[in-house]
Amino acid sequence: MALPATPRTTFGTPVYERALRSIAALPLRDSAPVRLANLDLVRHLAAPGPVLSMLREVIETPPLLHRIAGRSYHHTNHFDKIVLADSGARRCYRLTLHLWRPPYSSAEALDEQIHDHRFSFWSSVLTGRLDSQNFIRDASGTDYGEYQYIPEKRGEATVGNFYRSMGRTPLRETAPSSEEAGGAYRLGFHRIHRVVLPREQMTCTLVLRGPRQKNFASVFSNTAAYDPSVNEMFPPHVLAEKLEALCTEITRTRKAGR
Repeated sequence: MALPATPRTTFGTPVYERALRSIAALPLRDSAPVRLANLDLVRHLAAPGPVLSMLREVIETPPLLHRIAGRSYHHTNHFDKIVLADSGARRCYRLTLHLWRPPYSSAEALDEQIHDHRFSFWSSVLTGRLDSQNFIRDASGTDYGEYQYIPEKRGEATVGNFYRSMGRTPLRETAPSSEEAGGAYRLGFHRIHRVVLPREQMTCTLVLRGPRQKNFASVFSNTAAYDPSVNEMFPPHVLAEKLEALCTEITRTRKAGR
């Protein structure tokens, strides 16, 4: 599902709008061919040429920048969640950037934000390296408080976060995983993991989220206090600064086409 190579022009044309059309046309069913095609698509979009063109379009198109800023925020898991595309429909795909920008405090680095997801997703690392700890439910593991996370949507934006205590759940840690810049992978909605916060290098992933497969995510922690919270959306100038920094880092660390 590669997008034909075309030059970047103005709002409503190449890379961003073409990416939206490709995402809107993706099959909603789950099958091995669909999984492979979606992985190919996210690999293509995340290559330095296409992704830099798409980010420049966003930065240089004020109406588009304002719209994306209005649904993007700093996530409780300590990364910037930049929602490039989201129709708001339950059965749809969504395209986001997950941006980690060190330094982090010692308390943030030790924060036990272990979780699964409401959806499966395909992801490619744009810059840095993504290290994850992985877990399974197992009676021989360590007990954690389990919470159901239920986001509140308003239009295209996730405006609030709500949690319901589900008691105690034992989790056993399994083999860790790591993905370098240029790598791509799929993560099933049922997989339980925790991203290890990068301590030095900016790390960013381009994420193609699949259709929702359940109404809540499970979160596990023995230290966090989960109260209802409100997300503060980025002002456009703040989002522009973040995207400029990301473009600089991709250009500095990635070779064209890789």
